[in-house]
Amino acid sequence: MQSISSELNLPMTAFVRPTTKELGKAYTLLWFNAVEKVAFCGHATLAAGHVLFNILDLGVDTIEFDSPAGLVQACRGGGGNITLCFSSNPPEQVQPTDSHYVLLHALVSEQLAASRKISFYYSRAVNDLLILIENMEEQELASLEFYNSAEVVAASKELGIRGVIYVTPDVSHGGNDSIARVFNTGSFVKEDQVTGSAHTMIAPLFNTLFGKSTLQARQCSPRGGDMKVDLHGNSVLITGSAVTIVEGSLLS
Repeated sequence: MQSISSELNLPMTAFVRPTTKELGKAYTLLWFNAVEKVAFCGHATLAAGHVLFNILDLGVDTIEFDSPAGLVQACRGGGGNITLCFSSNPPEQVQPTDSHYVLLHALVSEQLAASRKISFYYSRAVNDLLILIENMEEQELASLEFYNSAEVVAASKELGIRGVIYVTPDVSHGGNDSIARVFNTGSFVKEDQVTGSAHTMIAPLFNTLFGKSTLQARQCSPRGGDMKVDLHGNSVLITGSAVTIVEGSLLS
């Protein structure tokens, strides 16, 4: 599987295999990027559900994936939407060290007003650092550039994290509740375009801070993506859609 993923050289490749648990309804799911196996990937899970529901047309409305992140349920919705059910990963606030500020300033040092409130959060389950920046416009966050310098990689290794989530409440009244970008430190993929795992942290955090159990979430990466995110107890439901652009077969 790693050889195939490396050959395809895409940000993520999902491998799905049916199990004998419930024929047509239960599958094992593994994720790989071009260099390594990945512990958690939401958008590849959405793509896997899209293929099973719409390309293979299994005739079922619910699929269960047994993945490295645990059991993930995918449900077919109206209008081509698919809802994924993940475990909620509430982050804990951490007191920043010099390494935390290295990662912060790698992105926003020259564009961050001193008056803005910034706080740091971490989830061991996801292993990402979340930096909450209050009152930042979407266009500001979208315009930031991330340089995966040796200094940034060293700070990430010191903190033991896989990536950094920058998130802000939408203050422009554009119809979104949260605006985010997600960067991979030390990975060959610099920025993740749409990230389900990040929103399993954002959903419980925004519920605690702002009292919201449902979010219209925008990820303002260069490609961009929109999700509906619902917090239900210990679960986070993420609803989105996918589009088929290529179909093919591996011959050998």
